[in-house]
Amino acid sequence: MRIVIAGLGLAGRRLLSQLVAHGHELVAIDLNQGVCDFAASSLGVVALCGNATDINVLEEADIGRCDVAVGLLRESADNLAFAILARSVGASRVIARMPNPQYRTAYEQAGVSTIIDTTSLFLDELLLEIERPDIRRLVDFASGRGTVVVVRVVERSRVAGKTVQEIYEDRRKRHSFTIGAIVRSLDNALILPTGVERLRPGDRLLLVCSAASADEAADYFEAKRRWRRAVRSRAVGRDLDAIDAIVESKRSDEGERLAGEGQPAADLEESSSTAPPLDP
Repeated sequence: MRIVIAGLGLAGRRLLSQLVAHGHELVAIDLNQGVCDFAASSLGVVALCGNATDINVLEEADIGRCDVAVGLLRESADNLAFAILARSVGASRVIARMPNPQYRTAYEQAGVSTIIDTTSLFLDELLLEIERPDIRRLVDFASGRGTVVVVRVVERSRVAGKTVQEIYEDRRKRHSFTIGAIVRSLDNALILPTGVERLRPGDRLLLVCSAASADEAADYFEAKRRWRRAVRSRAVGRDLDAIDAIVESKRSDEGERLAGEGQPAADLEESSSTAPPLDP
């Protein structure tokens, strides 16, 4: 595939390296000349030093011919601008990082094919690791409405000894889920269930369910206590959005004040577009 990547920060450089190893045709865009020189000399890709939100730079990258355009710039606003411009010159598929969840609607309206909500992914993974280290979330889909998790059947689980069909018919199963696969603990055998398989203690189950019901679904198989992912609640979500808005506003005001005094605003985050060059 022909892929254009905007932003060669830590994530951009690692992605670029892996895609090169997979044999894709790549074009990279970054403001840092040293980073571009390293990408060109060490990885053998076409690297353009320029602003990925400049239509002339995107046309030079021939982004209209790419199979995928990837925006990994630091700011959500920059990734949004990149996505809009990429679509305007013919890019059919755009993937963009979204550091600020408040931009989701704008990303969707701009036609971003896949939104990488880095903040929510990080918080959800951290909460899982703290509260339920025995659960592993593999992937979210449908804009975060669905999820795939792996849970383990414990010794005293209510489902131990039951068939998959009996579990589906259990009236105590209040939330919908699908058992996509079973991994036996003894021999690590993979089973694609048809309904007659009996679950055993130690089995690992791949569950497909809605994100809202993931905790209850996991509890049904393995835990007596309940856990809650607070960031998924609407009330807490609104509070977090309000806090984000206040912080962003204060950062903007501080930046304007410093600019008026002739001082550069402090850069508190790694910038994908201004990352320091790597040592070859």
